[in-house]
Amino acid sequence: VQPLDVHCRMTHSEITGADVSFSATVRCNEGPVMSVSGTSLLGGNAHSDPPVPKEVRIDVFGSEGSLHYGGNDREANSGKLEFKDKEGNVEVLHDEFHFENLENSGDGPESLREFVRLCDGEEGLEAGANVTDGLRSIQTIDAMYRSHASSQVEAVLQA
Repeated sequence: VQPLDVHCRMTHSEITGADVSFSATVRCNEGPVMSVSGTSLLGGNAHSDPPVPKEVRIDVFGSEGSLHYGGNDREANSGKLEFKDKEGNVEVLHDEFHFENLENSGDGPESLREFVRLCDGEEGLEAGANVTDGLRSIQTIDAMYRSHASSQVEAVLQA
């Protein structure tokens, strides 16, 4: 399944300009249409003393079922990634919730460190997705931002 085009609306933080919620419809080849929504509006301030966790939930709905990923960004055991098929069966795909590395010290977020290790030729790393799925994700996110800016359906650009 390959995303073809997207219609998306977003809201942004008045303070940081970051996108804090979105809703998108993604039309794919072979017929599937996905409804995708997400928000990080509920609570949270990583920079307060003490830090207050953000509640994050991302739901992806498709014709074969839905993906659900959520929790609070300070506790890995607060959530998980689940697939629920159209018969109601639930499969836990990952039993922890990882959203952002908010530490100001160290070598940067895990995703960046893993990318550097992969570029250095290290093998056996958990990338979370293969190259094709990763590229399609980035292409779809790009189309989401373009759709929000244009208020139109935007094509997912293919490499």
